[in-house]
Amino acid sequence: MTKGGNVMGFSIEMNWEIITHKDSERLGERTFRLVKEGYHFFPLDTAISIQTEGDKQPFGTAIITKAEWGTGRTTLYYELVSLTSVN
Repeated sequence: MTKGGNVMGFSIEMNWEIITHKDSERLGERTFRLVKEGYHFFPLDTAISIQTEGDKQPFGTAIITKAEWGTGRTTLYYELVSLTSVN
């Protein structure tokens, strides 16, 4: 609790798939960085679906190797491990 009895906190969203909105930045042959607004919690070191939009079919699977929270954003670093279609 903070001074005056106010409780401080923040909202966090749990995600089980990566939705890129075509905003990922390629860092290497199969590695990417994606910055999402807000705080998101993703499983690390586990293959999960990746898609461009929430209403589209996944185009592959990726493994998130690192996640960073700061200044109201979540930064994901992931490796594309399989591709099922061209996005």
